[in-house]
Amino acid sequence: MDYQQVAKQLETSSQQIIKHLDVFSQQATKYLSNRSNLETVGKITAISVATYVVADRLYQGFFGPLSSLPGPFWSKFIAFPRFIFNRPSGTSYQRVLRFHDQYGDVVRLGPTFVSIANKDMLKQILVTEDFPKAKIYDAFQKKGDHTLFSTTDAVWHKKRRRLVSPAFSIKYLNSMEPFMAKVAESLVYKIDSEIALNSDKDRYAKVDIWGLAQRLALDVIGETAFGQTFNMVENNDHFVPGAITNEMRETAVSVLYPLLAKIFLKNGGGPDPELRKFMTNIIQDRLKNSKGEGEQRKDILQFLINVQQTAEADDSLTVDSIISETTLFLIAGSETTSNSIGFTFIHLLQNPDKLKKLYQELDTVDFEPGQVVLHHEQVKHLPYLNAVINETLRMDNVAASGIFRRAPKDTLLDGRVFLPKDTTIGCNILHAQIDSKYWPNPQEFRPERWLENNQHGEEASDLEAFFTFSVGTRNCIGKNFALQEMRLVISTLLKTYEIQAIEEEMEEAKERRHFITLTVPNSKFNIKIRRRE
Repeated sequence: MDYQQVAKQLETSSQQIIKHLDVFSQQATKYLSNRSNLETVGKITAISVATYVVADRLYQGFFGPLSSLPGPFWSKFIAFPRFIFNRPSGTSYQRVLRFHDQYGDVVRLGPTFVSIANKDMLKQILVTEDFPKAKIYDAFQKKGDHTLFSTTDAVWHKKRRRLVSPAFSIKYLNSMEPFMAKVAESLVYKIDSEIALNSDKDRYAKVDIWGLAQRLALDVIGETAFGQTFNMVENNDHFVPGAITNEMRETAVSVLYPLLAKIFLKNGGGPDPELRKFMTNIIQDRLKNSKGEGEQRKDILQFLINVQQTAEADDSLTVDSIISETTLFLIAGSETTSNSIGFTFIHLLQNPDKLKKLYQELDTVDFEPGQVVLHHEQVKHLPYLNAVINETLRMDNVAASGIFRRAPKDTLLDGRVFLPKDTTIGCNILHAQIDSKYWPNPQEFRPERWLENNQHGEEASDLEAFFTFSVGTRNCIGKNFALQEMRLVISTLLKTYEIQAIEEEMEEAKERRHFITLTVPNSKFNIKIRRRE
């Protein structure tokens, strides 16, 4: 058969197909013009779609790639119903911990959601495979602004991290120590004032150490990230901390109930306009001052401005980017550190023998004449101080709900657990840090487990199961900043003061709540405090 015959047959066939389609179209139009027929078709379509969805859920639940994973029965069909298990508010993370106790270190908590608490799998996810962050972090991107914490774009994160990381180097942090010391000194004066005004016959005053730590951490971030103090330790009346608290609450709602957030929250869960205006004014003022010939203030904000103004700077580091990043530092760097300081005091008062050991170690360090705050160089290598801090961070990880990643491809974890592409993974680092498989007597506060050579008879712990600051390319950029602040504040307060527990406070301090960060009920913890003799 030659080419012309083939072409003619194709043309004839095409005309017949068009004719049949035209007839079908006319019949369909005539049929659907009848309202009852249209309703019937609509019902059939709806039933068909619903049947497909149900059938797909049933298949994925019982025969899909995650069907063999242990977990509660409902997880085959619906995502973790946080609103059911969040009673009282802020306790849903505890239910997930109990699921791991019940089902093991891999638990299915939704049709495409798996919670992991196995040390080796966590390393594979966070380090070896370097999985990207899950879509849940989009809720932290106000008006679409990427930040180091919230972005799910690995390439973008790598560029931004390269630009910003020198501001958190040990060398640069050393240059910011005077700002931290200034705030810590104001805290000492504040406590001295409380003792002078309100002490009992034994010279003890009652102070809310939790609230004071929060106010101190806000002032530290103010000094180091914005070039000005909020005077929260002294006055506690600046609007920024309240705005930050509201941002965190709204972000929590946006993460848990994204649809409700868009409908009911002010600005649809977007950034606080007053806070953004305040931040913009600070940065604009610093930009003007940076053009002068005077000595520049060496803080995080100035570092970011200098990067933004250099010819080699990435175009993405705009003024708006600086606002977003510094706001992030304020939110992420204040409550996380202050709560960890508060938890440290709780654990020490719950364990007087550990407090006594820390006092003994701090007695080996002397204040210089006129010195109010210990230098970081004096305390950074104190083994028991560091052990106390690490043990607190192990037991009370402020990211108690975990960190979340997305499988970018089909992956086999630890050679035994298959995760299909786009599975959402909850990395439950808190459970890994309180698992008896890695930590003997995990619910006991034992700083000795962190001491080199373990000379105190402690059964060896697997220190590799410690993920407080995360690991891999997305680990916490502010780790050294937080540790420096914690060492300075805890050592200075215990070098200066004697602390004592208040019985009713200790009972309430056993409870925990988690929203964006782990905290105690009512975010307060009162102690008795007096000057050491």
